[in-house]
Amino acid sequence: MLDVADPASVDARVLRELVEPRVSYVIARLERAVRQGINERVRPYGLTTLQYTTLSVLGRRLGRDGLSNAQLARRSFMTPQAMGEVIEALEAAGFVKRNRHPNHRRVFPATMTAKGRRVLSACNDAVDEMEAEMMHDLSPSERVALLEALKSCVRSLHGGLPQR
Repeated sequence: MLDVADPASVDARVLRELVEPRVSYVIARLERAVRQGINERVRPYGLTTLQYTTLSVLGRRLGRDGLSNAQLARRSFMTPQAMGEVIEALEAAGFVKRNRHPNHRRVFPATMTAKGRRVLSACNDAVDEMEAEMMHDLSPSERVALLEALKSCVRSLHGGLPQR
């Protein structure tokens, strides 16, 4: 019989699994919950999480040149092939437009349209509400500390962070 009240009687690995789930496990669970929460909140605007992420990346570039599919794919953490499908859907919905790059015949940088900016703003509000719900038990300083800790973890694994 397993007696968790007496840690000496429990194998360390078993105790860790019972008392402390792996950080990577908790992060994976959180990622799935966040993705589901974003999907639910952006679906009424005709978007998926990947499409919302792409608009968010483009939204950080307002007033600057557009981004190629390859740049968007890297900054949105998806394959170039998947990004091609996302951009096509966003363009068909009128959220982005693509124009030929002046120096590269085969590059068509994407920029957000006014319609895309309106939808992104509404989706950002909805995702802000989800994040507030997710972190309602954390103080403002704990929220900042959490964000900094997560960014540090990403950098430590050489995952990089999207550039503005």
